[in-house]
Amino acid sequence: MFFRLAVRVLITAMATTMVAAESRDAGMAACVKGIPPPSGQGILPFSAWPTIYRLTSPNPEDPMKENFDQSITVDPQVLAEAGVRYEYINPTGFDYPNATAQKPWSPPEGGNNDAFVQQRRDANDYQYAEIIVVKSFYPPFWDEHLHEATTIRYMIDGSGFFDLRDVNDEWVRIPVSAGDWFEWPAGIDHRFSVDENAYIQAMRLYKGSSVPDWSAVPRSAVAGNNTARNAYVDTYLCGEDPDAPAEVEASSASYTGVGLMVGAAVLVAATL
Repeated sequence: MFFRLAVRVLITAMATTMVAAESRDAGMAACVKGIPPPSGQGILPFSAWPTIYRLTSPNPEDPMKENFDQSITVDPQVLAEAGVRYEYINPTGFDYPNATAQKPWSPPEGGNNDAFVQQRRDANDYQYAEIIVVKSFYPPFWDEHLHEATTIRYMIDGSGFFDLRDVNDEWVRIPVSAGDWFEWPAGIDHRFSVDENAYIQAMRLYKGSSVPDWSAVPRSAVAGNNTARNAYVDTYLCGEDPDAPAEVEASSASYTGVGLMVGAAVLVAATL
């Protein structure tokens, strides 16, 4: 009698576990990767973005070449949902040095400065700025990496390619040129290469008054131990880190195990 009661208690506990697992999995299934991009006044329509593409190979032999099929484009919303923001600000006619010798860079007093750029800097607390020039392929920029702070890049002259990972961990290639202003959140994986013109002049901006940390954290070095990456994964990827070790589907395994145990318990109870 006592044994039969114990078996019934075990069956009830197992059934409760299965219900809890189903509820957990239902909650995970309800999560949609990415965040709807903002809309409203001051937000450019996606039609104003540069045309963006899928790479023909995830690891191009020559990163300076296009490495995309011009007939296969990507909707900019794909990057917007990954946290990427775009604006076009024409730099023509304003004074910018070829590269910043003194850092941080500030618009020269009495110079022909872009008031709109300064207004944007003030509104977003982008206190630090410097201007860099890249004239050749630079391997550290090409190695897939993340930054632990928001990335803000304003292209002043020249051209190149930014590759960013979307929420499905697929590469999206952005051909950038003068006037392109991009921002993306800390923790998103990306890389950069000049194109075959081998020249780009860009402004790098940093939020706040502290000395900027441009450190690139290689994807291979993260392994779930980076705060910025973990925050990005939680916010944009439903907590599903594509670099997490492959595991057997816990829910399926638990259902199978619990089902077998319940079946065995029922069989035992029936024979008592």
